[in-house]
Amino acid sequence: MADKEFSYGFGFKDIPKLLVIILGVSIICLFFPSKKAIDHQYGIGQKWEYDNVYTESPFTAVIQIQQDSIIESTVNYQAGSLVVAKGQFITNALNQTLDQFLPTTMDNSSILSGGWIYFIGHFILTMLIIGALVLYAYKYFPQSCQSVRGVVFLIIWPVIYSIIVYFVSNSQGLNVYLIPFCITPIVVLNFYNGRLALVIHIVVILIASFLIELGYEFIFLQILAGIVTVLVMTETRFWNKFFVAILVILCTYLLAYLGLAIINSGTIIPDESQVFIWLCINALLLLLAYPFIPMLEKIFGFTSTITLAELADMNKPLLKDLSIKAPGTLQHSLQVANLSEAAAKEIGADSLLVKTAALYHDIGKTKQPEYFIENSMGSNPHEKITNFESARIIIDHVIEGEKMAKNANLPKLLIDFIATHHGTTRVEYFYRTQLKEEPGRQFDESLFRYPGPKPKTKEQTILMLADSIEAASKSLKNPTGQDIDQLIDKIIDLKLANEQLIESELSFQELEKCKTVFSSLLRSIYHIRIEYPREQTNKKNSEEE
Repeated sequence: MADKEFSYGFGFKDIPKLLVIILGVSIICLFFPSKKAIDHQYGIGQKWEYDNVYTESPFTAVIQIQQDSIIESTVNYQAGSLVVAKGQFITNALNQTLDQFLPTTMDNSSILSGGWIYFIGHFILTMLIIGALVLYAYKYFPQSCQSVRGVVFLIIWPVIYSIIVYFVSNSQGLNVYLIPFCITPIVVLNFYNGRLALVIHIVVILIASFLIELGYEFIFLQILAGIVTVLVMTETRFWNKFFVAILVILCTYLLAYLGLAIINSGTIIPDESQVFIWLCINALLLLLAYPFIPMLEKIFGFTSTITLAELADMNKPLLKDLSIKAPGTLQHSLQVANLSEAAAKEIGADSLLVKTAALYHDIGKTKQPEYFIENSMGSNPHEKITNFESARIIIDHVIEGEKMAKNANLPKLLIDFIATHHGTTRVEYFYRTQLKEEPGRQFDESLFRYPGPKPKTKEQTILMLADSIEAASKSLKNPTGQDIDQLIDKIIDLKLANEQLIESELSFQELEKCKTVFSSLLRSIYHIRIEYPREQTNKKNSEEE
């Protein structure tokens, strides 16, 4: 919980990550148009010898007709309209249209066909955008940049969308508004929070705006849709919420485009009404985000909310085994899960993650369940062994739990909770008993200490505190609210004194909120109900009889 000064460090181990960034930026730049004006040769009465020419955006040509006087008329072209076809004879009106239209066009050939000077310019701009994304992720989401795979996950979105935008924009009959850009924040939200999802989405849109010249309307529309996606896409694991979120995104697209179209055309029925159809197709394509989530989860080693929800099913083998071999431990785990989930929600941490982790944190106790007090059947097996052996058995539930979790292919994210839920604390009871029974004997204190590591994330810290508090609360006999508050303060003060929270991301303000939640729930659990005077009533009735 100590404040850490942030710095952008770069070492030898970061060179592969830098190479990934450079490769990604280079691939993106390959699909930028060279921005070189096309030199067409044509004239009235000649055939158009080049490929068909289409408009990329609305265009108005002013045609002058020489009669008794010069008469001007206008011809409006919508985005994607045919201006001239290959082999078409060029009339006077068409010649004037081409004179006005062609200077506004650029060569759509990519850098693959030449123009290295343009490549360098695009490389600089793209490197600045991608660099800003990586630095933002490195500062606020350092876990996303810890591995090469994490950096690849950040870069792959602008790379993939650059390729898609290039081919769609250069395909006849397609429109870039059908591209489901909001898949990016939907997928990223399953692995990180909304801030990073929105930043990646904005980077994708900025790069896409380089590839197509649709102006501020395109950028405004897509960024607005991304913001709405982050706001409404809360639970992709529930189909009904997922469909409702997609419907909200579609309505945002349609209403925003309608507003822009009215501003541009001054009419309720815009000229480019076919764009609404493309936007509806866009919304349907957002459904592809659902299968992408487990696929990317496997490729990049993430753990999605869908997986966490599945692992929380009590019919999973490890949890089923826990309920049979160590039912007392299972009840303890359920109580810890409730405490942890409530505390995580209060401070805005990942409540589903800590709840699922709480269910699995003590699975190692199934190896020797009778040695743990919640599973005892009256006799105490520790009386037959030494304090050293007892401490080893207690500590081994963490080590065995890690092994069992790995063998069951649980995500590393959950395995870390098993390893950190006791930190490097001592098995205090057996340590003090050993000191009392053999005060003169020298021994290694580490034999009574958990291997750790100490908790780092907010969720790991919450689980450690909830586990200790729930277990200690079992020793209270008819506790008052003050007793519960004193117990919670004592446990947390002990963790702080032993420096178990020194590496934690949890702030002291958040810690206070967690204490309040723990106190509230434990008061509810140990609430003393009013005893009604049932016996006196029965006695009175018997006397009347």
